[in-house]
Amino acid sequence: MTIRSISVLICTYNRAPLLAETLAAVQRLTPPAGCTVEIVVVDNNSTDNTRGVLADANAAGPFSVVALREFRQGKSFALNTGFGHTRGDVVALTDDDVLPAADWLCRIVDAFRTRDVTFVFGKVLPRWATQPPPELLLPEASGIWGPLAIVDYGDEAADYLPESTSQRLPIGANLAFLRRVLAIAGGWRTDLGKIDNTLISGEDHEIFMRLRRMRLYRGFYDPRAIVRHLVPASRVTRSYFRRWFFWHGKTEALMLADLYPELDMTRVPHVLGIPRFAYRQAFAQLVRWIRTRRASAVTALSEELRLLQHAGLFSQCWRLRRARQSGAGARGARLALHP
Repeated sequence: MTIRSISVLICTYNRAPLLAETLAAVQRLTPPAGCTVEIVVVDNNSTDNTRGVLADANAAGPFSVVALREFRQGKSFALNTGFGHTRGDVVALTDDDVLPAADWLCRIVDAFRTRDVTFVFGKVLPRWATQPPPELLLPEASGIWGPLAIVDYGDEAADYLPESTSQRLPIGANLAFLRRVLAIAGGWRTDLGKIDNTLISGEDHEIFMRLRRMRLYRGFYDPRAIVRHLVPASRVTRSYFRRWFFWHGKTEALMLADLYPELDMTRVPHVLGIPRFAYRQAFAQLVRWIRTRRASAVTALSEELRLLQHAGLFSQCWRLRRARQSGAGARGARLALHP
C-alpha cells in the first residue's frame, strides 16, 4: 500500500506540562522514509497553558503542529474535530501523557506499506508515578488492567482478522487507522468518550465493532511499536478501580446493541429498562463475588469490580429509561397543546 503522509492526532485537556513532554517526544521521532508528518492537537477547553505549549511545539519543529479548539466537552468530539483537519494517508492516535519510541511512526507506516490492513497498533506500557501494589503486576491481574490503560499482548506479532472475535482490542494511546477507512466509518460516536469529564469510555471499542459490520476490519499488532504512558498515583488505588469499573458498566449500557449483535435489543424483554438477561448475569456475578471474598487478593478484587460493572450498567439503563419517559411525556404535552 502506498503511504506518503501520516498525521499524529492528540486530544488534550488541562495537562500542559505532560503535553509539552509528549510533543517534544513526537518532534524527536524518526520520520518514515518518503513520508511527511504532521501533528494535529485538539484542545478540549483547557484553562491552563496549553496554548503556549502548542505555540512552542510548532516553533520547535521539525514537524508542523496544527492547533485546534473543540468547545463541546468530550473526547469523541475532539477526535472528530481533529480528524476533520488531518491530511495524512494514515492517522496515528496517541494521548497527551505518552512518550513514543523513536521508531514508532516508522513501524506504523511499514506495517501499512507491507500488509493489507486498515488499522495497526502496538504496546502501551506504563510509566508509574508511584510503584503499584505488587498484586496488580501479576499475570492473573491483566483482566482488570482497564483503569491502567496498559496494552501488552505479548511479544509475537499478530494479524487481526474478521473471523477472529476473541482477540483483545487496541486502545487509542497507540493506534493508527487508514484515513479513508475512518472517513467511511464516520468517525467516533459522540455519546462515548469521557463526556463532560466523566469516565464514560468505549469510543475505541465501538469503532472496531462498526468496522466489523462494514467489513473493514483488518488489523495488525506489532509488539515493537511501543509507547509509554503515565499512570498517576491516583489510578492505582482501589477507589479509582471501583469508580472506573462502575463507569465501564455505564458505558456498556450505551453499547448494548453493539455488545450483543446477535440480539435485537428492541425485542429483548426488559424489566425497569434493563434487559432481563442482565439480571441473570448480575445474580451469577453476585454469587461469584460472595464465594471468592476469601480468595486471593486479585481474585476477590476482580470479582468485586465485575459486580460494580453490573451496578453501573443497571444505573445507566435506569437513567436512560427515565430520560425516555420524560421525553415521551414532553412530546405528549406538546401534542395536547397543539393537536
